[in-house]
Amino acid sequence: MNPRKRAACCAGLLFLAGCGGGGGGPAPEHVVRGSGYRFSAPTGWEVVRSGREVRVSKGLSLVSVTRYLLLRAYRPGLFEHVLPELDRAAQGLAQQQSGEVGGSRTVTISGRRARSYDIDYERNGKALVERIAFVLRGKTEYLLLCRYERGGDTRACDRLLATFKLT
Repeated sequence: MNPRKRAACCAGLLFLAGCGGGGGGPAPEHVVRGSGYRFSAPTGWEVVRSGREVRVSKGLSLVSVTRYLLLRAYRPGLFEHVLPELDRAAQGLAQQQSGEVGGSRTVTISGRRARSYDIDYERNGKALVERIAFVLRGKTEYLLLCRYERGGDTRACDRLLATFKLT
């Protein structure tokens, strides 16, 4: 199976878990480490490690990073080539949620060009946004994922993308 499609399928399962931020002032943070990366997450949130995934959550709010093995090594010069495939994967994830891709953009994460998507959908009467970002290095894809209520606090999600560092 194409690694992007495999990642999209696996990421779809993660969407059932949750993401987002809380209200109020700046939240204290702690560094969460995974295999080949680290990021900051709110202190007091539960950390769960399973295989190639690290999830940090509190209630509906969740940020996560999952590693996938690529069949071929990625090089930064291939970025434009993989964009259509990443766009299709995000569209597939949106369809799994009966939602739509509300925004997509090229961003810099850990000093690398990466692709980020916001997926808008509803679940149990709540309007939600799931933000995903694909970071590629060599034969590894890092899928960063979070969810928050539409119009709600995005700090945990913003911090995941801003503090994610490859080690």
